[in-house]
Amino acid sequence: RGLDIPRVDWIVQFDPPDDPKEYIHRVGRTARGATGSGRALLFLTPQETGFLRYLKAAKVTLNEYEFPTKKIANVQSQLQRLVERNYYLNRAARDAYRSYLLAYSSHSLRDIFNVHELDLRAVGLAFGFATPPRVDVAFGTKGSRRHNGQKLKGGVAKKKGGSRSGHDFSAANPLGRKSSGDRRQFMH
Repeated sequence: RGLDIPRVDWIVQFDPPDDPKEYIHRVGRTARGATGSGRALLFLTPQETGFLRYLKAAKVTLNEYEFPTKKIANVQSQLQRLVERNYYLNRAARDAYRSYLLAYSSHSLRDIFNVHELDLRAVGLAFGFATPPRVDVAFGTKGSRRHNGQKLKGGVAKKKGGSRSGHDFSAANPLGRKSSGDRRQFMH
């Protein structure tokens, strides 16, 4: 908010805002200036299309586009190699992945944006990971905040069994791969 960047023609949103009013505010950046017109593009997964009814209720004009896969450059393998080989980029991608999960879990429209229904493999791929990294997140089922299986009291939970976080991310294991028997999606 508060930024006025001249000559913005397109607003591209890879993650939907918490409220349709925020969406309208973001898109309004394109309507400034003498022409007062512009375009916005919002990417949604099939599970997130319920957000469109909120936009329709706010009287936002919508057009759906499907992009032919043959016209989209596949840079996935290049992205994965880059993230895999560069330790600092890997750390940044891991932090971004974690931030995305935390932001997604805090979305107010949890009936549409349910972090527990996310395809973590697909999200991991979007951040350049062949296998989603293990990250420390402080939320449990149905939006209740938990840490190490304990409900948080006063915002702090005591760790069981010492200070080790349980994550195997290091320079030797930059993807933080979990053991073959570990089936958990989220680490607490």
